[in-house]
Amino acid sequence: MRRRVGAGIIAGSAAGLIMAAAMMGYMHWRGESVRTNPDLIAAMWMGPEVADGRLTLATLVGFMTHMATSALMGVIAVPFIYELPPWRTMLAAFAYALGSYPVAFATVMSWADPVMVERTGLVPMAAAHALFGIVLGAVYLWLRRGRE
Repeated sequence: MRRRVGAGIIAGSAAGLIMAAAMMGYMHWRGESVRTNPDLIAAMWMGPEVADGRLTLATLVGFMTHMATSALMGVIAVPFIYELPPWRTMLAAFAYALGSYPVAFATVMSWADPVMVERTGLVPMAAAHALFGIVLGAVYLWLRRGRE
């Protein structure tokens, strides 16, 4: 069981890093600070005034919140993808990540962090969550291969 949880933490963390990098690159391409997304996440804890794109404690708080959530999402995914064939592991991880996005935004995020919901585009965030699912599945399969 510890190995499964560890694989979930690693896969979720890797997926979270790739997702964060993609969204930070997207924000840069859009002409905003690369720190905008971590700051928007930190606004949930620290208030909307921290979502200014400057490198501050809020940026670290937002990034660490994202990474902790990513690791948790990786652990939660394990029972759903543990012993599936590779193609179903990828499909399940993709569907899980993409499916969790509208649920989280429609419920928790609209209440806890409305500034993020207002300032983040639906399509880019959906694409980032889809990327999260792809990386989650791929890394988990890679780790699982080492055990077989």
